[in-house]
Amino acid sequence: MRKYIIALLVLVILFDGLNNLREVTDLAIVKAIGIDMTEDGQYKTTVIVIDTSNKEAQNEGIIYEAIGESVHDSARKIVNESPKKLYLAQMETLILSEDIAKNNFEDTLGFFIRDNEGSNAFYLFIANGCTSDELIKSINEEKINIKSLLNSSARYRGNCNMDSLNDILKTKMKPGINIAINTASIDDTKVKINSMAYFDGWNMRGYLTDDESIIYNLLRNNLDNTIVVAEQKENRIGAEIIYSKTEMTLDKEQNNKVNFNIKIKANISETGSDVIIKDSEQIQNVEYILEEKIKTDVNEFIEKVKNEYGSDIIGFGNLMYRKKDDFFYEDNYLSKIDTSVNVEIDIQNQGGVTKKW
Repeated sequence: MRKYIIALLVLVILFDGLNNLREVTDLAIVKAIGIDMTEDGQYKTTVIVIDTSNKEAQNEGIIYEAIGESVHDSARKIVNESPKKLYLAQMETLILSEDIAKNNFEDTLGFFIRDNEGSNAFYLFIANGCTSDELIKSINEEKINIKSLLNSSARYRGNCNMDSLNDILKTKMKPGINIAINTASIDDTKVKINSMAYFDGWNMRGYLTDDESIIYNLLRNNLDNTIVVAEQKENRIGAEIIYSKTEMTLDKEQNNKVNFNIKIKANISETGSDVIIKDSEQIQNVEYILEEKIKTDVNEFIEKVKNEYGSDIIGFGNLMYRKKDDFFYEDNYLSKIDTSVNVEIDIQNQGGVTKKW
């Protein structure tokens, strides 16, 4: 008798989880969501729901939209059009309008962070120069896989990164560092990955340029690949960065000084007619020119972050906080920081003329 009781208990435990089992056909599986703020302060939610009835429509879904007093309210009102409740666990993309990013960012994200069905593994974008619903509809009409588009830009251009909402929140929770978030826009009806938006606390303050976004990812060790061009015309040197690593350390003698040591591997991709690369001395000269170019770009970006943007997206404060440097607690510490930048480039391939391998 005891064996039967144990077997019954095991079955109860095993099948108890099936109480919440739902068929895929009963769910409105959300692919992407866009949130805008209306003129009267309400939330407009636009969603792409995967069309489970059409197996041939790989990147196309059904558009629903609704307006409510909160994100949750507007999302729930979509059941007035769709007979199925929105299911967020497989959502890939969240797009927020610039207005929300500047004024209601934390409150809007709160719904997605608290939602017990979501994973926060989706990608977050700020709509740059358009509304979120315009982006959502363009993504659907063009049958775009926004994740693939993001991956391509991050992998080969470097003006964005592959941070998910989870990654962004982890950065946000660290003392002494602000976040930067990918943006997207519509360029001549085409969806385009743009430069990154920088924040101060929970509020967006502005946009980095395309080149600044690349430098930001270089300093944050989020750069996989990009192109750098030094000099012009006949003296032009184009190189493809294939590896980079940035170390940021506190100076041992000066407590408000931060040293950057950037190591890069690159291939020469093109040169002007006056550039000759045949021997080690000429290779070293090309490396020096590229090093100075990147060093100048990094220094200009750092100065802009410190004195114009006023947002510590590089993480100076976090470095000082971790190293227990009291300078972090001074007022306006960011503008008072001194920096030193060292760049070392190792050319792996001289464009087919000579090779190290």
